[in-house]
This record gives sequence, C-alpha cells and structure tokens, in this order.
Amino acid sequence: MYSQNYEHFKRLVLDSPDSEAEYVDGFDFEWGYFYTLKVKEIYIGELSDGTRYEYSLLKVISKEKVSDTVIFRMSIDPLRYYHKLEDEGISNFTLSQLNDSTYLYMDQVEIEIPQNFLESFIKKKDNEIDFRADFKFVNSKRVRLVSFR
Repeated sequence: MYSQNYEHFKRLVLDSPDSEAEYVDGFDFEWGYFYTLKVKEIYIGELSDGTRYEYSLLKVISKEKVSDTVIFRMSIDPLRYYHKLEDEGISNFTLSQLNDSTYLYMDQVEIEIPQNFLESFIKKKDNEIDFRADFKFVNSKRVRLVSFR
C-alpha cells in the first residue's frame, strides 16, 4: 500500500506492478504479505479522478509472507486534507498515538517508532511535515521505522 494524494485528501491504496487496482472490494489486505488475486474488473466509465474500473475479489490465489529482512519505503503525511478544516467534527490528522512509541496511521497500520527515532518523528508530526522513511514488517497490522529518508 502507499499514500496517495487524491482529489482533496490523502489515502492509503493498493499498489501493484501489473494492475491499476487501488481498491478491491472484498479484499482484506494484511501488511507483510505478497498477494496474487483473481479479481472481477467492471468498466464504470471515466470519473473526474481518472478512475475507469471497479474491482471486486473473486479469489485469493496466493498469500505469501515476506522475509523478515524486507525493508520498504513509505511516505507519511500527518495531514489528511490539503487545507484547514472548518468542521470541528472532522479530523485532519492521519496519525493517532496508541502508546509512547506506537502510532496508528490512516486508521490502517500501526507504526512502531524506536526510541532513537522518536524525537525526530514527533517533531515532524507536530510540525505537520510529510516525510519518507524505511520500514520493516512486524506483523499483519504493524510496521517498524528503521530509517528516515
């Protein structure tokens, strides 16, 4: 998955080298796995954001755990929207603190921050600065920061 700059906000979407699918209805993605899926592609016309197809899961052909040594790069942006929100009921923040060293990103993945990176991470978050970093998989719901880019 990767952080995509959508029309008015940012979101996490699927990424595949051989498919345009950014979301597959019925598919429950777990971090730390490579998947091969069989999907149904439905042409819906061309929407304003360039979307032409919807995808739904037919079958998970394979689900393979990645090696413990795999390191991947991901962008982290503390702000979901491109502008300040007037509505107090809507949160513009993508990171919520779970404990002293773990944050939930985009309501989808826990990011574990080692002590040696914690001060820099908090500074970037508090200053609302987006950044790229390298991560390792911990489990199907958590990744660990290993270096800043």
